[in-house]
Amino acid sequence: MRVIREIELSPVQSVRPGGPPRSEVRLFGLDTGPVVSGAELDAAIDIGNGECLLFLTDDIPHEDVLNIHLITADGRRLDSAAIGYPYATEAFSLLEIEPPNRVHFRFMGETQWTVEILPRRELRLPLISEPRGVWRGARMFRRFRVDGAPCHGP
Repeated sequence: MRVIREIELSPVQSVRPGGPPRSEVRLFGLDTGPVVSGAELDAAIDIGNGECLLFLTDDIPHEDVLNIHLITADGRRLDSAAIGYPYATEAFSLLEIEPPNRVHFRFMGETQWTVEILPRRELRLPLISEPRGVWRGARMFRRFRVDGAPCHGP
């Protein structure tokens, strides 16, 4: 695993007026095609096997959300999650890459979070499979786990 810098974002019109920011990902100078949630790239990690883990924030003062996306080099999005809550001012800081499959960072105050990349997708139960402040929608499977214990939130 290593931090990569060969990632660029191009803003894309939101699906609905006033909706959250979205960006198209350019990986290694190529249009990969995935459109992901987020406006500012905070970190990109090459995890091997042609997969990258992206950390993007929305850049909305007092309501910043951290969007985490696992994508392939050919542009497929394998998994996504978001961390945040209304009226929170947050800052992302990458703390540590722990080979072979973990990334530790801080977001939402002083909360330390861990993303663990899974070797294959696993079943998840919506509403009970994630820590407070982590949102994935109604997806039944995930390719990474997010762990953390925020001291404040919704």
